[in-house]
Amino acid sequence: MNMKSLVFAFALLGCAYSASAQKGELSTAKTNYEKYIALKDAGSLALAGPSLTIAKTSIDKAALNEKTAIDASTWAYKALIYANLALNEADAATAEALIKSAGDDFSKAVDMDTDKKNANLITAGNDAFAQFQLNKGVKAFQAQDFKQAYTAFEQSLIYRPADTLLTYYSGLAAINAVDYTSAIKRYEELLTTDYSANREIALDLSKLYSMQKDTVNAIRIASVYATKFNDQALATQEIELSLMSGKQKQVIERILAQITLDPKNKLEHFYLGIAYDALKEFKKAEDAYKKAIDLDANYFDATLNLGSGILNNGIDLYNKANTLPANKQKEYDAAMKAAFVEFDRAFPYLDKAVKIDPKSLNALQNLKTYYVIKKNTAKVAELTKQISAL
Repeated sequence: MNMKSLVFAFALLGCAYSASAQKGELSTAKTNYEKYIALKDAGSLALAGPSLTIAKTSIDKAALNEKTAIDASTWAYKALIYANLALNEADAATAEALIKSAGDDFSKAVDMDTDKKNANLITAGNDAFAQFQLNKGVKAFQAQDFKQAYTAFEQSLIYRPADTLLTYYSGLAAINAVDYTSAIKRYEELLTTDYSANREIALDLSKLYSMQKDTVNAIRIASVYATKFNDQALATQEIELSLMSGKQKQVIERILAQITLDPKNKLEHFYLGIAYDALKEFKKAEDAYKKAIDLDANYFDATLNLGSGILNNGIDLYNKANTLPANKQKEYDAAMKAAFVEFDRAFPYLDKAVKIDPKSLNALQNLKTYYVIKKNTAKVAELTKQISAL
């Protein structure tokens, strides 16, 4: 072999060695990254750190070589290594720089992995990026920077789109950031999953719709999930919203169903009274309020509504009597007698309501009206003083 051939042979050997060396760097990076993950998962993060440092040194070299730079796994491992460095970095600016570099490398890996040979590495990358944003979101939430927390949780969901806990965190951050539209979107998504807290999510979602003055959807959510979960709080939400939106007739069946399930729930009897009141079925309303009071003798709202209803019925009879012509004296006397029977029936409840809550303006005014009708000037003066002092 002449000198030229010998030089050429050494040149070929050098090329082979260079390519082998760079493949060795990729292998070293891979081995040390996997060692790092194993130690970290075992709870030995301090012991795992040096392996990640070695992995970084090797993967940087592999990424610079033209032979290994065309291998999708090089960029996948580089993304994973840098993402884990970012997860361990205390300095926020440095961590952001590391995660950005990891993101660029991750995009390369995804683009190059046309045959999906690195699917497991891509999945691990998604998990690492999601974890970084989750950690960032939690820190922002704890610092009460809810807008930043929401942004971070949304970024995390890009990498884990089906993660129910992340979806919940995103919705919760949006609520605290007063971004109810985004919160509604995330909570609606949760209800399509089997998330363990969906009973509470449904109630919160109904309230969110109500806060947005979307009563139709607020009632829809409460109704659907009250039935699905057989949940009293959701049923109560549906009933309250229906009563407030004038759907008394439609909601009576729901209230009666709840009373059947829980006959000792005073609130359901109270709601039934409100519904019947609105439909001007005063006898049924009175019976419902009385049932609520039987269950709780100091139930202020039921006591006030019952006393007020009877008082108003008496006032109606009183006013009708005063519209009768002079030649209808007999009818007038009968109507006035009936009116005062109602006033006297109302009194115990009007008086009790004031005793339960002496600072209730409605209760004081109703009792004062009773004494005005009864022409008890001393009591009228006493109650006027109480009302003025509020």
